[in-house]
Amino acid sequence: MNERLYEQDLERIKALRLFDDDFLALVFEDNIEGTELLLNIIFDRDDMKVSKVVKQREIKGVEGHSVRLDILAEDSSHKIYDIEIQRQERGNLPLRSRYYSSMVDTTLLKKNEDYNLLVPTYIIFFTEKDIFGDGRPLRHYVTKEIECNDLLGDERHIMFINGENKDEKTALGKLVHDFKCHSADNMYYKVLANRVRYFKEEGGVQNMCKILEDMRTEVAKETAKRVARETSILTLIEAYRDIDMKESEIEERVMKKFNLSREEAKEYMLGKSA
Repeated sequence: MNERLYEQDLERIKALRLFDDDFLALVFEDNIEGTELLLNIIFDRDDMKVSKVVKQREIKGVEGHSVRLDILAEDSSHKIYDIEIQRQERGNLPLRSRYYSSMVDTTLLKKNEDYNLLVPTYIIFFTEKDIFGDGRPLRHYVTKEIECNDLLGDERHIMFINGENKDEKTALGKLVHDFKCHSADNMYYKVLANRVRYFKEEGGVQNMCKILEDMRTEVAKETAKRVARETSILTLIEAYRDIDMKESEIEERVMKKFNLSREEAKEYMLGKSA
């Protein structure tokens, strides 16, 4: 790595916060103590024990959309916790949480196993913005009957942590503050601060630089693949037009060959990247 890139990487590392999902996943990788702290604060307890933590596990859909989980943890009673960061105010987060919950479930049963073996799951989103706009620090959803408010008992939980919570008199407010800190020196919780300091100031800095270099390489590969695919699509459209094929037929053929939605195909037909 040349010196200029190295200096740029050091500046990027300084700017990272726990609200950056890749950094969050690194800080909590195999970090039992930190994850226990996190969950005990969220659930307002002091007795939760974590048995396993893995970072950014990818779950591939059989035919559909795959997901990459930021933190996946299991506690001593085998409950599963998926902890996610949501920074942008785009997309339908409640529907995203539904999809994540269903994808986590696909990992919990083997073929022909009984549904009774499904364990409680918690999909927990830390949102940088107050997406519901009412200032509440935490929302916890379960499935209930509309008429009588009875629990369905599917043991599926969806939770949202408000990243605009500024009440640092509470444990959760202090945790949100720590998620926004650029410097470990300004964090409340030493368990998290020590881990952040390691990757920003101590022995983990070189690991961070290697990760950033690998990310640049991966982005370059993905960009090249995307450009090649887009070029292939646009070239095929022009080839079909050269033989006076009907626009509607071109659209159908492009959709089928490149597995595009109709909206994506229409964008390409207009000469744009979908």
